[in-house]
Amino acid sequence: MASHDPENYRFSTPTYVALYATLLTAYYIWDTSMSQKSRFKMQTQGITTYRKTFPQLPWGTLKNPTYIQTAHGNRLLTDGWWRYSRKPNYVADWTMSLTWGLVQGTCSAIPYFYSVFFIVVLIHRCSRDFERCALKYGKDWDKYCSIVKYKFIPGIY
Repeated sequence: MASHDPENYRFSTPTYVALYATLLTAYYIWDTSMSQKSRFKMQTQGITTYRKTFPQLPWGTLKNPTYIQTAHGNRLLTDGWWRYSRKPNYVADWTMSLTWGLVQGTCSAIPYFYSVFFIVVLIHRCSRDFERCALKYGKDWDKYCSIVKYKFIPGIY
């Protein structure tokens, strides 16, 4: 950024609003999806008292969530953000990383290194996790995949 004219990094107000809205939306989905998963695990363990940590965003706790009871003994969440995608937290996390690059504009590819590196890591981690789940849960994983059809972005992949 130091070697380019500052005008290269000035965007229109609607562009800033769109980037900020994208970042906030991605953060909301990331935070509430992680909260839903964590609190679902707590509920299955009989823990119903939650710590009052920051932030406490709406829709972080699911009431009567749907799930698949596996023969292995675990429960696979099929409600909240987890009904749309098997990894909604990954999608939101990557979207935030891309937004941080987009704020820098297109003068250099360097700000995009993190989001490119991160998507490669996430895709690898996701494929590894899905292979392990298929081995661990067997037919229950197939059932889960038929309910939660998309790996990442609902309607696309």
